[in-house]
Amino acid sequence: MGYLKIGKYYGPNPSASIYQFKEVLDADYLDISCVEYWFKIGEEAGKDFLYQRAGAMGYIANSQSFAELSEYDKPYAAQNFCVDKSDRDTLYTDAEQEVYWKSYIGNSQNARQTRWDNAKSYISYRLDKANSNDVAQDTLLLNEKYIYYGIESSSIDTVDGLFDYVNGSSGYTSTGFPSKTYYTTELKEGVTNCLNGLT
Repeated sequence: MGYLKIGKYYGPNPSASIYQFKEVLDADYLDISCVEYWFKIGEEAGKDFLYQRAGAMGYIANSQSFAELSEYDKPYAAQNFCVDKSDRDTLYTDAEQEVYWKSYIGNSQNARQTRWDNAKSYISYRLDKANSNDVAQDTLLLNEKYIYYGIESSSIDTVDGLFDYVNGSSGYTSTGFPSKTYYTTELKEGVTNCLNGLT
């Protein structure tokens, strides 16, 4: 499996998107992927911090080691915790890393809050008030664990999370979202896309 690349359009169509994020770029898109651009262009293109970080980590994992990154990429990789501590230690002291950690926590929480707000909006628009309230009641603690601590699922975090509820997995096999009378695959996919930062 490949990894997401950043493509910049250099073709003749004036209405084409300037940037593209795909594993295989379309014709007339030049691969400009690098860690620095994942954070600069990702933000410019409206991608949230978690999307940007995942893209940067994919680039590092699939192209080169930290030592081989450019002088411009290394600080972005280290400041956003895309690499191990031993790599970060080559650029920053523990005190400096702790300052960056605070920013990382804040940026991550902001991205998860936006993703949750998008999921809430998506589902509440499509359900009546009673069913929307049912989802709200079921997910009250789960969304807080997701937003503030990044707990997504038992398979990743060893604690049941919001994704377990949405997928009806782990501790939610009989009480999760798929068990609801108002559940549809379309609703689940829409919520999942919101939580993955794809909308």
